[in-house]
Amino acid sequence: MSMEELPLGALRVRGWSKGCELCWEGAKIVLFVTGKCPLYSSCPYCTISEWRRDRDLVLVDENPVSSDDDVIREAELVSALGAGITGGEPSLVVDRVAHYVRLLKDRFGDSFHIHMYTNAVGIDRRNLSVLREAGLDEIRFHSWDRRVWEKMVLALDEGFVVGAEMPSIPREPWVSKLKELASYLDKIGASFINLNELEFTPSNRDKLLRMGFRPRMDSEVAVQGSAEAAREILEFVERETGIMGYYCPALQKEYQVRMRWARRAKNVARGYEEPTEEGTLIYGEIEGPKEALLYLSTKYGGVISGEKLLIDPYTFQEIAEEVRELGLNGRLVEVMPTDDRKVLQIFPLDFILREMRRNE
Repeated sequence: MSMEELPLGALRVRGWSKGCELCWEGAKIVLFVTGKCPLYSSCPYCTISEWRRDRDLVLVDENPVSSDDDVIREAELVSALGAGITGGEPSLVVDRVAHYVRLLKDRFGDSFHIHMYTNAVGIDRRNLSVLREAGLDEIRFHSWDRRVWEKMVLALDEGFVVGAEMPSIPREPWVSKLKELASYLDKIGASFINLNELEFTPSNRDKLLRMGFRPRMDSEVAVQGSAEAAREILEFVERETGIMGYYCPALQKEYQVRMRWARRAKNVARGYEEPTEEGTLIYGEIEGPKEALLYLSTKYGGVISGEKLLIDPYTFQEIAEEVRELGLNGRLVEVMPTDDRKVLQIFPLDFILREMRRNE
């Protein structure tokens, strides 16, 4: 089987894990269970933001979690089919992880796929048993230490789907070490190796630059040479092993968020909001005297909020000329499909009218 090229520069050999498939669909929530990790100083490529680092907090899709209801609500709003559990280091809070696994499985059923990332510092037979009994499906190990790799055998013995997820570092000895890891995974009967494009983030940028890494010419985030190193490693995986191999480009992270937004937008859109192909929401906003807004709402619908009439974008464009003739202000507003409705773009009435005339 030849290496398969996917959108955004992604690559795979022999397929991918269930977790990756759902990720591409935007069908997994991301459950951040702790910011604690003892290995931050030894992982210069770590992408965790400073405000989360070494803090014991729980987030779901970047939203603070104050109760179990917050997790269930987010899963329902994105019509989630699974969850990815990350940190920090989740194995430090195994009982917490087990609680959320049971919570999600009880609510959405056994088919709700849950995977966990770990550097294995807290992985032992007792903790693996706790996670297995809770219903965790898949464990993705992250370590350069061969002594830690042996913990993957324990996870396989407990019946988990097991693989490794590592940054594609375009330099020796890392490239050779990743090939060695792929061979080890094949030997023990693990399922896959995932390679993530090495990325610059605010938290690791200075360290990576000091190590001599540079951004790709066409990206401020992706590290030059990481994609090429991943292709070399996957060619080795295809030629020398029988496991699955997958390369996840930096662009996929943004795509994943957009796909999750698209699922969320359909569920949270208010009567006057229209989901877009990019997963955002757009609506019309008209400002003016209360009497004028009441007149328009009676005639065309919409919701009056304070001194504004909020109306669906199609109707707004149909009545744009009338809005101008009435001396009112108006605009199309594009927002994130999140609770805070963060504004992404504003299209003023003048711009809308010019575009409409240009297209006549």
